[in-house]
Amino acid sequence: MIRTQKIILLAAAALVFTACKKETDPVFVIPPSTGAQIKLEGIAGTESGTIAGNSVYLDLSADRQTPVLRSGWDLGFYCGPDFRVILNSTAVAGAKVLTKNSLSDVGAADTIGLTLTTSQFNPLPEQLAYFDNIAGDLTKTVIPAVSATDADNKVIILNRGTGGGIAARSWVKLRVLRNVNGGYTLQYAGITETNYKTMQVPKDAAWHFKYISFENGIVEAQPEKEKWDMVWSYSVFESNFGAGPVPYNFSDLIAINHLSGVTVATKIYANAATAFSAYETFNKDSIANTVPSANRWAIGSSWRSTQPATGARLDRFYIIKDATGNYYKLKCLSMGIGTDGGTRGKPEFKYSLIN
Repeated sequence: MIRTQKIILLAAAALVFTACKKETDPVFVIPPSTGAQIKLEGIAGTESGTIAGNSVYLDLSADRQTPVLRSGWDLGFYCGPDFRVILNSTAVAGAKVLTKNSLSDVGAADTIGLTLTTSQFNPLPEQLAYFDNIAGDLTKTVIPAVSATDADNKVIILNRGTGGGIAARSWVKLRVLRNVNGGYTLQYAGITETNYKTMQVPKDAAWHFKYISFENGIVEAQPEKEKWDMVWSYSVFESNFGAGPVPYNFSDLIAINHLSGVTVATKIYANAATAFSAYETFNKDSIANTVPSANRWAIGSSWRSTQPATGARLDRFYIIKDATGNYYKLKCLSMGIGTDGGTRGKPEFKYSLIN
């Protein structure tokens, strides 16, 4: 009887302790940043700012930038419901799908006549086929959706890219399959090699993509999908010089995290002074007068000008809604061209939470 009473008392004490612990250990929610002034670290070493070696991801609500070496990854494997693989557009990587489905059947002869790149001085419309859809449409990647039927997954030849000063690297032949764990199996080799290597790439719901480097395996080339809003980088883009759309390499491009639902509205004014005043007074009531866009390149290159060399466009700012519904107003202060006082490759921005 005494033993039973002791057990009951111990159980009651445990319940009281647990109840008290719940009351004294609240969950702390970190409020979003109210804003900051930040200089992006695009320069990776001694390179020119026009070919800055880093892509820089920015999370406005956390006041966090994440520089990522553009040459540090080769392929991105989609972690969503579909099975898709993206090329490294920041290295201007290009690829072609063959009709063969055995790596041992592919050699140097299969590369004859291929460039898998574009010329900055003479870009051609047909070269767009070497690159993933510029708008970021995952149904239009160069590498087709990875089939559950192995025989349907053909060999791809990849030019890893030399865009923006990246040193030339050997081309690769590769093949992607689905694995039994719900992820990907990557088979790859040099063009003339007879044996191939294998890499297993798992899906992870916290990320849009899992990235790989042929030298270093799985690498982190992008923050988790809810932990960035925009990315500044050198990249292959799309332009039109009169004969139709062509691939064209741009510095200083800004893409938004469109896969996480980030949107942007652009506010343009008559001059810098008017834009500055409007930025200061823009509040939550002003949001209703904006037109948001989910376009990946809603900012693109519109925030700066290089012809003539005027630098940051001070006549505008942007309204960004992040993935959790916070609204920020953002404007560029300098980017290192003309007389704006900045450093090319290290653009400076100001942003503020709208509340």
